[in-house]
Amino acid sequence: MSSSNINILDDNKLISEKVGYHLEEMILQMMSTKEIITIGLSGGSLIDILASIVPHLQLPWSRIRFFFVDERFVPCTSDDSNYGSYQLKLFRQLPISERNIIKIDSTLTTVEECAQDYQNKLEELFIEPDKSFDILLLGMGPDGHTASLFPNHSALNINKGLVTFVKDSPKPPPERITLTLNTINQAKYKIAVVTGENKSTIVKEVLQDKNRTYPIGQVENLVWYLDQAAASKLEII
Repeated sequence: MSSSNINILDDNKLISEKVGYHLEEMILQMMSTKEIITIGLSGGSLIDILASIVPHLQLPWSRIRFFFVDERFVPCTSDDSNYGSYQLKLFRQLPISERNIIKIDSTLTTVEECAQDYQNKLEELFIEPDKSFDILLLGMGPDGHTASLFPNHSALNINKGLVTFVKDSPKPPPERITLTLNTINQAKYKIAVVTGENKSTIVKEVLQDKNRTYPIGQVENLVWYLDQAAASKLEII
């Protein structure tokens, strides 16, 4: 199989470079028409991939707003916090301040309150007529989940609002905030970075067999960046 939306690279270093320059190209194109450019970040191995390239990009930092495609309802100092990991590995390398970063308020009492507060913050980003996010950077778990949308979980079917919450995630920690599938699909550009042999079966099912039952398979117009291990079960033409 072959597709302009599927990029297979030898290792994480090459993936970092390709994703970084793809980001740079998209952002520079948007600069002429948008005052604020919104970029949604996911956790996992994507953090290290972005941390190795994004600080070297020539970007209009004051006009960029980073937010989180999903986040764990834990203190920002927790090892499970996506914000905490990005702060440690990426944000401190960039010429940005806290005003460039939209994060959850983990001091709120319940995950429901946290999700509503986060939705309110994200809505403030839409200062232009277009009410969709610009770029989402996604990952995929070995079960085919993306963001905190897990297979056969009720949160996958919630499309009202930008954000929903999860109280019983099959992967710890159990309480999470996540963009809805509808919000993800409305974003202008979606990039998935997937590495590791343990994800190769689902990569094949989604890309080659067109299996749409997995959450990642329900994301439309997705551009994939795969390492050789993740792509190992694909039939490449």
